Amino acid sequence: MEKILLVINAHKPNLASISFACKTAAETGSKITGLFIENLFYRPAAQLDEASYFSSISENEAATEVVTDSEQAVQLFVQECALQKVQTETYVDKGEPIQEVIFESRFADLLIVDPHLNFYDGEEQIPSHFTKEILANAECPVLLAPDAPEEINQVAFCYDGSASAAFAIKQFTYLMPSYKNKKAVLLQVSGSGKSELGEDHRRLMAWMRAHYDVVTFESLKGQAKDELLTHFFMHTGVMVVMGSYGRSLLSNFFKHSAAEGLIRTVDLPIFITHH
Repeated sequence: MEKILLVINAHKPNLASISFACKTAAETGSKITGLFIENLFYRPAAQLDEASYFSSISENEAATEVVTDSEQAVQLFVQECALQKVQTETYVDKGEPIQEVIFESRFADLLIVDPHLNFYDGEEQIPSHFTKEILANAECPVLLAPDAPEEINQVAFCYDGSASAAFAIKQFTYLMPSYKNKKAVLLQVSGSGKSELGEDHRRLMAWMRAHYDVVTFESLKGQAKDELLTHFFMHTGVMVVMGSYGRSLLSNFFKHSAAEGLIRTVDLPIFITHH
């Protein structure tokens, strides 16, 4: 992977997302592009204090939002990238946020976004309308940043036997080779809860063993929407990988799959890509 695109609200940069994106870029040896979107109707409520605005990142990994102008937001981003020794470039865009991000995603390997991100004054339910639109239309894989990033020790590949789920596993593996030494879990939810491996499971796990040091299979009994949420609720240090089953079915994806519940409830990085 060579180019990561991070979407940032130019007036309310999320420091935790910036830190997470920089660490991801450092781990993969990638260059990171900060795409700063300006809200044309924004009126600044306060100016950022000059005193050590990056101390909050090193002392507390929880999401921290500051109110600033675009120049200061760019400075925050550039300084954090310098701390992580990551090559960077920045774009400040005053266009329509969704369309600008979709256009830029065409030229990126991976897009990182905060699921809370919006460009309005009011609070939105997670994932925000902006995040849903990006997931529906992005032209590269999307990685949703957690509020409190932690060291990843396991990658959970949610697999339902579909081509889209297998595609997501491959895309993540190709983009994130630095995770090869992490435990890789092929996780399936079925009504019967049977742990028997089908031919497709065996062949997929054989492929995964060529890329990961440790590969296991786990089966959960019940409905995916409920069981995945319960499974991940108490977990930390897990990267979740999911397929989105195609752009045309994204509304169905949110209404009937575990994706929206996971995004709303668990604080884990979630990698989602189209097939």
